[in-house]
Parts: sequence; structure tokens; C-alpha cells
Amino acid sequence: MAPEIDPHDLAPRQIELINEGRKLEGVHLSIFGYFGGPELQGDCIGRMQLDEDGRLPASDYESPEERLEQLVLAQLLRGALRQSIPIVLGGIFDDIFALRTLEAAGGDLQEYIASAGARVVDMLPPSYRRHYTSALLQRLAVVAAEVASDFELGWEGPRTFAHGLAAYCFAKKGVRHADAEYGAGLGAVDLDRLMIGLLGETAVLEEAYRRPPDTREPDEPSWFVPYDPACRVNPYLHPEGMPSTEQVDLLEHQLGREVPERHPGPARQKALAEGVLVDISPYASREYFLCPVAVEHSVVAALGLHGLPPESEWEDLLLHPAWHGAAEHPAWTSFDYIAVGFEGQQLYVAMVAGTDEMDSPVLTIQYLGEVIDEA
Repeated sequence: MAPEIDPHDLAPRQIELINEGRKLEGVHLSIFGYFGGPELQGDCIGRMQLDEDGRLPASDYESPEERLEQLVLAQLLRGALRQSIPIVLGGIFDDIFALRTLEAAGGDLQEYIASAGARVVDMLPPSYRRHYTSALLQRLAVVAAEVASDFELGWEGPRTFAHGLAAYCFAKKGVRHADAEYGAGLGAVDLDRLMIGLLGETAVLEEAYRRPPDTREPDEPSWFVPYDPACRVNPYLHPEGMPSTEQVDLLEHQLGREVPERHPGPARQKALAEGVLVDISPYASREYFLCPVAVEHSVVAALGLHGLPPESEWEDLLLHPAWHGAAEHPAWTSFDYIAVGFEGQQLYVAMVAGTDEMDSPVLTIQYLGEVIDEA
């Protein structure tokens, strides 16, 4: 049984773990089961705001002491999660290297997965082990990096099963590490508490760890399919291309050549200054692409989008099919498609990858021509 933690007499290593957890700003303490109000960021770990009589208010708990205990427990869990990030990410890459080496040499992958040398792959659902290859782990590494980033910037729950599985790996490694290295005294009960906080519903994850009754190994896992069809995931997770959507079905006008960038290098800034290009980077970076994105004014005008208010979010009409095109053909430097206006206007456009005057990557949506109704 894990030793109880005395919140009034924390060991230096436990205080170190709590301070480490303060760096994890994207995960609220309520995820770890604490609902007693804000924590102080002072030099005294666990100190809370006192009431007018100089005592700790009880808030949602039966006593101030219980509130303090729950605060410290939540802080320890947060520290454990923070510490797990480099452990899990480093472990996945070690496993990828080991599996890739065995694959090249014709070695036994299953023997490695079941061995003490495995770092993270041995934590994955056992019933899927015949599917665990370096390629699958590379995709899982992308997911794990996204989950770690969400922990830092703002966790809103898993987008796919793989995101939930990565969160489980972080949580389990973190609790084990915190107990072994920091004497946190967390254990399995607090791991369950952490998983419920991160996932909300753990039934799907629990089912994956139950071997099918007939002992047959399940089919290849569809771990990277978004729960919400409208949710975007990294295109690397779908090497064969993203699942088809109505927007992708519009991409019927494919050219047999690459479209050259019309405003390369320094010419881009000049085109932006003169209004030839319209910068839509702020909207694009929130929803689609991280690099700067601009669209030719002629495209905006031809589709009847000029002068529309920001709340119309007209940028979606151009960016949504372009993003799917980039997801399906990540090696292409240009992608042409039919863009559609709010009133049914249609236009051939191309999203073209290029560089600005600083050789930084940029995207431009360029005018190609009108859609001729042959009927």
C-alpha cells in the first residue's frame, strides 16, 4: 500500500515534483480531482488563501485539512504528468530505432516488444502486438508529441483513440516515475483518477486492453481516425491520404504539372502591400496551416468574398479543401481545386507552396481560371 503524504511535511523531492508540475500550464488542477479554488504561486508549497480568521477555508471539502490534502495530491499528479513527457517521447523513439533495426535484419519484433528492453511499445494493448511496427510507432510518436503540446498549451481531450492512448502512456509512466524517484505515493488508484480526468470516459481504452474472448488477434487498429469527422489531425497519420469528404470530392480539376509561385521571395511583400495579395494568416493559423497564407485578391473578388465581415469566416471556403489536398498529397508543391463561393460561384484555384524574402515557407492561393459549364 502506498504511503500517505503529509501535506505539512513534504520531502524536498516531493516539493521539487510539485514545482515541476507548475510548468504544465495547459492542464487545470480540476483534471487531477481538485476543486478547492486557486492555488498560490508563492514559496510555500500547498499554502492556500486564508479566511478573515487566519484559517484555511474548507470550500467544497469537509475540512480545510482535506482541501489541503487534495490540493497537494493534485499538484503531485500534475508534476508526475509533466515529468513523464521526456520519458515517453524518448522511449518511443528508442523503440522505433530498435524495431527498425530488427526489421532491417529480419529479427523477431515480438521478442523485443515483450522484453525488458522495450520502453513504451510494451505498454500498448497486447492484443494488437502483431501490428506494432516502426511505421506504426512513428505515427504514434506524432500523436504523443501533439498530446504533450496540448498538455503545455491547453488540453481539451483526445481527438482520436491514439491521442487517448498516448495520454494513458504519459499518465502511467508519470505515476510510476513519481513513485519510484520522488516518493510521491500515488499508485494505481491515483492513476485511475488521472485517466478519468484526462479522458472523461475510459471505457474505450479499457476495452482495447481486454483480449477478445476467442483469443484471436483483432484487425489492424484504426487508432488515428478522428472521433469527430470535422476534426483535423496531422496528415502524417494517414499515409494513404485523409478519408474522403464532400470537399475533397470537389477536387476534380487536377493538372498534370506543378503550378509556379506567382509572387516569390521579395515580390510577396510588394504584392501584399499593393493589395494584390490578401493575408489570411491569422485565420489560417487557428484552423489549418502554421505558415503564412495569402490569397490573390482576384480570387476573393471572383468568388464574391470581398468586403464580407470577419464573422462570415469566408476563409473556410478556400482553406478547407486546400488543407485536405495538402493532407492527401504532402509531397506536392502545388494543389489545384475548385473553390466555391457562398452563392455557388466556382473558380479554379491552386494552393502553391513557396518561400518569402527570408526563405521561410509560405502558401499562396492563386487564380487559375473560370469554371466553364459545358452543359
